[in-house]
Amino acid sequence: MSLRTKFMLALLLTGLAAVAMVGGLAYVGMTKKVDVIRRQRAADHFYEGMNGYLQKYGSWQAATAAEPFDNFMHGQDGQGNRPPPPPDEEGDERRGPPPGEGPPRHEGGRPPPPRGNGEPPFHFIVADGQYRVLLGAGVYRPGEVLPESARKDARAIKVGERVEAYISPEGVFTPSKQEQQYIDAMREALVAGVTGAAALALVLGVLLSRGLSRKLSHLTGAVRAMHGGSLLQRVPVEGKDEVAALASAFNDMSEQLARSHEELKESHQTILAQAEQMRELSVRDALTKLHNRRHFDEQATTLFSHAVRHKRPLSVVIGDIDFFKRINDQFSHATGDAVLRQVGEILRSHMRLSDLVARYGGEEFVIAFPETELPQAAALCDKLRNMIEGFPWHEVHPDLKVTMSMGVYADLAAGTAEAMLQKADALLYRAKQTGRNRVCFA
Repeated sequence: MSLRTKFMLALLLTGLAAVAMVGGLAYVGMTKKVDVIRRQRAADHFYEGMNGYLQKYGSWQAATAAEPFDNFMHGQDGQGNRPPPPPDEEGDERRGPPPGEGPPRHEGGRPPPPRGNGEPPFHFIVADGQYRVLLGAGVYRPGEVLPESARKDARAIKVGERVEAYISPEGVFTPSKQEQQYIDAMREALVAGVTGAAALALVLGVLLSRGLSRKLSHLTGAVRAMHGGSLLQRVPVEGKDEVAALASAFNDMSEQLARSHEELKESHQTILAQAEQMRELSVRDALTKLHNRRHFDEQATTLFSHAVRHKRPLSVVIGDIDFFKRINDQFSHATGDAVLRQVGEILRSHMRLSDLVARYGGEEFVIAFPETELPQAAALCDKLRNMIEGFPWHEVHPDLKVTMSMGVYADLAAGTAEAMLQKADALLYRAKQTGRNRVCFA
């Protein structure tokens, strides 16, 4: 069930409950109040009649011997426009108004007409001064002692200083036709109020829930967009209610999340760059900016495995700057460092992307030429040797001359990259022994 439907039902039920409660209380209160008023009026009327009856004759026995109570009441009420009612089944109590019953007067002093079923609205019990029942109203038998529960509302009638009788009401409210019309009208008004409240609750529910649903749909869409990766979302803030506060808090949260995410991305990129930088520093020689020995050994092993697996050529080279110790001793270590940097730059700038060149240690440099046969590798090394020899070293120092000797090996039968490098080192030694500044290969 959607929130909109729940909201409409809540308004509807609340409205119906409020109208039903207020209407029900009003209905019960009205009927109870009418009952109390009618009961009091009937009791006062009957009391006045019974009091006059007893005052006239002095006692109940004398009064009933002289004149029946209903005849007395008929004479008291005026014009004789209501015939005496027939006696009841017991013969000693009459209906409308018989002895022991007292209907309230209507306007003009006339007693009300009998009810549709012939019953008056109230019965009254009459007891003597010792609470022995004189008229039982169909509840107690004459001569029976009135119980304590019926005595608490009894009113005394005194003749002189002596209590001659007690009167106690008995019965429930039985509305007249006109009163029933009032009650029916109130009931119809209550039903109409409930119907109107239901219609109003539905209309208000539709209007209010539509606005609430629209506001919440903005939030729902924004949350889904954030779930999809778009963290920066803005929803309209309408009014100053709780939903508006929620929308404002959502906008702040979205902005903070987006900012934090961007900062995290930047930090991540910085960390990646630093990690790459650290990795490069760990595999490069600080002086020449070429790869170091550890990196060359790892990559040469991979290149050798690839060449063996695919039966492709691979050539490895080891070179050594001739008389490098003499350069350091004659021209200084700073000059020696300059020579190493320049030799490294010449080697790096003339390598293919697939080639691998590194400073192997001291004045030694190593190169791996994948997909390169021995003659091609030897020719390229000889070209590099000439470029090193022909570089204007006098710009570094007027008396400086630099040459390099190299050994090239390309037979995969050696078994490992390390073994091939050892074979190349032996060829380098031969180049040194045969005059330096040359390339030896086999």
